[in-house]
Amino acid sequence: MTEFAVQEGDVVEVPSDLLLLKYAQSFYGADKAVASRLISADLCTEAELRPPPGDFVVIETKGSIAPKRVLFLGTPPLRSFSYNEMEVFARRAVEKIVDLGLPVQVLTTTIHGTGYGLDGGEALQRLVQGFRAGLSKHKLRTIQRITFLTLGKRAERMLNTALKAIATSADTTAKTTVIDRPSPRDTLPTGSASKPAVLGSVSASLPVSPGTPTVSKRRVFVALPFSEEFQNVYEFGIYPAVRNCGFICERVDETHFTGDVLNRIRGGIEAADLVIADLTEGRPNVYLEVGYAWGRGVPVIFVAKKGEKLHFDVSTHRCIFYGKFTQFANDLEELIRGIEPTQQN
Repeated sequence: MTEFAVQEGDVVEVPSDLLLLKYAQSFYGADKAVASRLISADLCTEAELRPPPGDFVVIETKGSIAPKRVLFLGTPPLRSFSYNEMEVFARRAVEKIVDLGLPVQVLTTTIHGTGYGLDGGEALQRLVQGFRAGLSKHKLRTIQRITFLTLGKRAERMLNTALKAIATSADTTAKTTVIDRPSPRDTLPTGSASKPAVLGSVSASLPVSPGTPTVSKRRVFVALPFSEEFQNVYEFGIYPAVRNCGFICERVDETHFTGDVLNRIRGGIEAADLVIADLTEGRPNVYLEVGYAWGRGVPVIFVAKKGEKLHFDVSTHRCIFYGKFTQFANDLEELIRGIEPTQQN
């Protein structure tokens, strides 16, 4: 049975038999860092690491990075690489491993789209579904662990929570295991290149089956001030409320996003069924996003910290003033469930 895990770590430093990366017709983040290492070690040229959509390239790393080899899969450009493409990406990866006869017990990869404003939990779920479908179709039993690497404790914590939710919703006839502390099972397969998982990692043994067909989900776009202090509002209040309602939760964080922020924000609002806007501190970017949502006919829920004096009268609009995050999440979830979002694009 294949075990899925989330771990904080750098893709170039965590050992594995195979590191799986996308090439979205340009280099970004992890794939850019890995490509730079491989090229510097004279293992390939940049042109060889640019497979078109549907194609691939495998490079033996020869100690230039911790994984033994890297598989780059060509995908559509980043703007077109959404949740459905992630599922296809993971399934195709298994197919290539089988076709090439690669000796893989431990595979490492990344979560896609989180720096682009996509929902990390949804991305993780789609990747797991894709891997499970590929493993089931090809009856592949050699892959013992698939580890999703992420940077930052906050991201690791949120994805661990998402992985637990995926495990909980998996086939109830299958054995599901969550690891919260080191134990004999918290080591990777003997003979692999990998080391023990870090303390606090979460792994789940999920049933290897195609799963249920993917259902189109409603989307919520979150307008927040671009500030670290609002990360807790998102992580512990807004995000769990939205996910508990079965919606995709998206936002654009200027501190991590690269590219045209305004275009990404406009696109996120246009694709949303509902917008949640935190009016705390009266940040201009949030009010601008509210105005654009209203102009597009997208319903808006206002939230703000208790004691906040708002810049205009919201008495005729839905607004939640938050204090404790647990109560805030419950109140927000109840309000979301009482709304029938209507996308008007």
